[in-house]
Amino acid sequence: MDIKALVRTTMMQPAAAAAELLALNLKRDVLWLGLLLAAVLNALLFSLGFQAAPPTPVEGMSPDDVAQMEFLISYLGSPLRVAMTVGLALVMSVFAFHTGGRMLGGQGSLSDVLAVVTWWQFVGLGMSVVIMAIGLVSLGLAQLLSLLGNVWLLFALIGLLTGAHRFETMFRGIGTVAVSLLLMAVGLLFVLTLIGLFMPV
Repeated sequence: MDIKALVRTTMMQPAAAAAELLALNLKRDVLWLGLLLAAVLNALLFSLGFQAAPPTPVEGMSPDDVAQMEFLISYLGSPLRVAMTVGLALVMSVFAFHTGGRMLGGQGSLSDVLAVVTWWQFVGLGMSVVIMAIGLVSLGLAQLLSLLGNVWLLFALIGLLTGAHRFETMFRGIGTVAVSLLLMAVGLLFVLTLIGLFMPV
């Protein structure tokens, strides 16, 4: 597999890149391990940036806001907790993208969606490393590239899901992302409700 060529295809024709990924027929356990690795690497990268420039309380903040910020700083200061949070979010997204696409008539299997989401994560990770390196030279340019990169990542995700679900156009890929975000919001609300029910008052 030509990684550079696949990256170029992902940048220009993500749906075609999805077809190339699915043709590899990677085993599901390999894909899950890849997603886990992506979660760990993303957590490490985030932690490096967070430790380099942690948020600080702003003058005039209320005690409650300061307490919330201190909790956030403490939580995000642990790479392990960040990795667990990212990993859980990625797993939820895979099931949501699969279910959302199926609801719109998609034909992609769970392994198909897992393959494109895992690849998308690694491409995004590589982009983040490049932007961080540029930030050491020009912070303004890095911020601009980060904004453009996030827009492109959304485009790539829509295209990859379009290819994974064998949609004829990207419109259903857009619908898949929208429906999946709704499913994830409902799932998160359910989890938080359960936590609230079992947490001692």
